[in-house]
Amino acid sequence: MSQLDFDAPLSQYFFEDVSEHLKSNEIYNLDDLMDLIYINDNNWWKSLHLEKETANGILKWLYDHRLEGVELPDSVLKKAIELTKPYYGHKIGVVAGAQFTEVVNPETHFKKVPQRAGFMHSERSQIVPLESFKVPDLFNGREGTNRGDKANCQLSAEDDLQAIHSWLKARGKNQNTQAAYKKEAERFLLWAIIEKRTALSSLTLEDCAEYLTWLEMLGRSSDETWGARWNQPQSTWLGPKNTTRSSGAWRPFSSALSYSSRKIAMTVVRQLFSFLQKTGYLKMNPFDQISPKIPLLPGEGKPKEYADRSLSKEQWDEILAYLEAMPESIQKARLKVILLLGKGLGMRCSEMINARSSWIAARNIGGSSVMFITVIGKGDKERRLPLSNEQVKMISDYLELRNLPPLGDEAGSQSLLLASMRKSKKNLEGGVTRSGLYVILSNFLGDVADHIKKERPLDAAKLRTSSTHWLRHTFAVTSLEVMPVNVVQTALGHASVGTTSKYIIPDEQTIVEALKKKPDL
Repeated sequence: MSQLDFDAPLSQYFFEDVSEHLKSNEIYNLDDLMDLIYINDNNWWKSLHLEKETANGILKWLYDHRLEGVELPDSVLKKAIELTKPYYGHKIGVVAGAQFTEVVNPETHFKKVPQRAGFMHSERSQIVPLESFKVPDLFNGREGTNRGDKANCQLSAEDDLQAIHSWLKARGKNQNTQAAYKKEAERFLLWAIIEKRTALSSLTLEDCAEYLTWLEMLGRSSDETWGARWNQPQSTWLGPKNTTRSSGAWRPFSSALSYSSRKIAMTVVRQLFSFLQKTGYLKMNPFDQISPKIPLLPGEGKPKEYADRSLSKEQWDEILAYLEAMPESIQKARLKVILLLGKGLGMRCSEMINARSSWIAARNIGGSSVMFITVIGKGDKERRLPLSNEQVKMISDYLELRNLPPLGDEAGSQSLLLASMRKSKKNLEGGVTRSGLYVILSNFLGDVADHIKKERPLDAAKLRTSSTHWLRHTFAVTSLEVMPVNVVQTALGHASVGTTSKYIIPDEQTIVEALKKKPDL
């Protein structure tokens, strides 16, 4: 079975709403996601502001791909095994749709119900799920002021609710995607009818521009501030979390929406209106004239001091000094090789745990014999990196401590460069796993952080947040200081130089010196 690409964008594995949400929380690939899960195994999903159902879906997906390189901490693995819900995303190599459960029929979720008596503007009980909601004739959109020419409309929908049905049917067959889109459409339609007292197909540009402001204020404003701006009180819209849709206490929202949730909400509503306009149901899309930017509110966002996810020269010097001061042992020898492969050569985690003695050999370069390691990367692509005599000695010393044949000996060609010592000291042949590698490095960096926390508390804090992938980031950043970007691209095994260029992070001094040389005009 093929291995997953832990450096690939999450959009390769998860649907857009999930991958964009994770990206907004600085989780760009599976490596980032796995790092976070190991750092905070019990509450990883809370730090990403995920709904529990979405978090469970992600865990189920990771569990289903455990044979493709995914390793979960024991506590998380136990939770994943218990999950039976459909997951977000898709399996590699599976025909689209075949891996999903049967799609929920939107007609079932938006079924017609007997007309409720009356429609009082102040009646709180009017906030019910769409499958139980009777749209007043005045606001059903049959005669919406923004309705397109019915003769040219590609939809058979007679009103706004039927148009939403048609849109949901076109959104794909994944049950979770359907649920996510339905939730946002439901919220927006209820807002249009109950708050704005307007049919969806009669909303103006000014009406639609207010929706984001309404979302920003919901759950964050005092009743007085809210009441001065909006018709319905906040309590109309907010209810207990995880309330069943059949309960009278159900409400469309359980709390204020985070930045990423507001972004998803606006993205989905924009897609709905784009669909309705392109199919001729609406004459124009008011959101085309509204900025798509979703601003951060005061107090939102996270500190960016660790955004580059690499270690400074001073921090790396502290790591090496602490390592050298450790007593000689097989564990110390293994740590040297881990740091060599990660920071010294920029290897991915998957490449480090698969590296073997046979990858290292001498090559004739310019009439001289040079030691190289041939890294087998993603897609079975090879790249060759030179090794210094000191680096070769580190690897050779570690093999010798494990009583393995030396480099170049055919008998030891399949020896793994990194071994697990989890089961017993005699188990020196089994390879270290992704989770094992994480624990080894995390514990070591934690020890370094403890050692320097009094004199350098900020550096200590950064070391505690570091993980296996930070070694590769550090290699990239430091290499770009002395090498052309195309050389670093080759060393990292990036398909595009654009990916490598993301590691170019000039410091303030560099920017100041560069701008001094630039003409004023």
